[in-house]
Amino acid sequence: MKKGKYRRLLKLCLVWLLVFFTIACIEEIDTTSFTYEKLLVVDANISDQAKAHVVRLFYTSPIDGDVDDTFNAATGATVWVEDNLGIRTYFTEQSSGNYLSSASFAGEAGKSYTLFITTREGKKYQSSVEKLVPAPEISKIHNRFAIESTGQKATSTPGVQFFIDVEDDSQSTQFYRYEWTDAYQIIVPFPKKWEAVYDNDVWYFFEVNEDISECYRESRFDEVVLGTSINNINRELLEVPIKFSAASEFDITTMYSIEVTQRAISAEAYSYYRKIELFNESNGSLFDKQQGVIVGNISSIDSPDEKVLGYFEASGESSKRVFLELSDLDQEVFEYVYQPCVGSSIIEYEYSMKTFYEAGDLPSEVRPVEIPVRERYELFDYRPWSGVKYFAYKQCVDCRKRGSLEKPEWWQ
Repeated sequence: MKKGKYRRLLKLCLVWLLVFFTIACIEEIDTTSFTYEKLLVVDANISDQAKAHVVRLFYTSPIDGDVDDTFNAATGATVWVEDNLGIRTYFTEQSSGNYLSSASFAGEAGKSYTLFITTREGKKYQSSVEKLVPAPEISKIHNRFAIESTGQKATSTPGVQFFIDVEDDSQSTQFYRYEWTDAYQIIVPFPKKWEAVYDNDVWYFFEVNEDISECYRESRFDEVVLGTSINNINRELLEVPIKFSAASEFDITTMYSIEVTQRAISAEAYSYYRKIELFNESNGSLFDKQQGVIVGNISSIDSPDEKVLGYFEASGESSKRVFLELSDLDQEVFEYVYQPCVGSSIIEYEYSMKTFYEAGDLPSEVRPVEIPVRERYELFDYRPWSGVKYFAYKQCVDCRKRGSLEKPEWWQ
């Protein structure tokens, strides 16, 4: 449910509600001096794809209050979307504050849509009219080595920057918002067959009865990613930066997949998201000069002066997914990739587990150096009849250390 996006939206909602007064920087902040107004926040999007679309309703919270989504959810509301022909599509609350359409609902290109909300208390809201335009196809997803500066100290992080190209958007709006999901396939070379468990000064050995050789680690966007071709004479979109992946993410990955979704949005929606993007990039403190309220397209029918946060978006949608072998990545990144399982060795050991981890089979003068090395190893196979044990790097024996055994449904 786009947790990172919502957290930043909550932060944004809170910051501009604060009334500041002059304090010395060494004094403790008195939160009682901040005023708080409970406001409705709307996060809603419909597209031309048949699926269960979501309208999410919640309220802002005080600066020292609970930011839990369930606690702040606007429950019991009546929610519907109405097109320019007067046809209504109702959304049903499936969980606290989350209202879903039927799975078969899809907007239509060329039609206009308006969101209507009636809260449990009877307060009524509606959005401005949003016209849905189709999104062009994404022509290409490609990557290039890059070094990204992160954090307040501008730490340099080497990795891979992913881009998309769109060769023709002549039938669309020229304003876009992007989302992505990706997954890393992790296959370990020495899957664990035996487990060694230490309890009360005794090591116990158990056979592992499940296949833990192959895992997947999924992630999704948590930031605003925008693009526009308005300044391009030929209306092309070339090298739109979508996602940066640190080199460390590819440490023991066998294959990588990324899907990019392109949403054709209105100029007004683009302006709204751009203001949020600039706010998130500011990295300022609560006491920096604020840029004012970021106004969305939702308003109160009963109280025109009431502030309502969030945006209702109607957008055409197109998606493209690629599957990449490690060799498909920009080769310059491999100077920085840590791959502990490539060329790693196996230790065959006949003494006890205690002796192994305490390096008791070695002279005392070398043990302080060897013990930290052996701590990086883990048992993965065992011969009960002879007592011989086999060790490898921990990252190379159990894929669950880097992912989940559940394979994504879409994985090829």
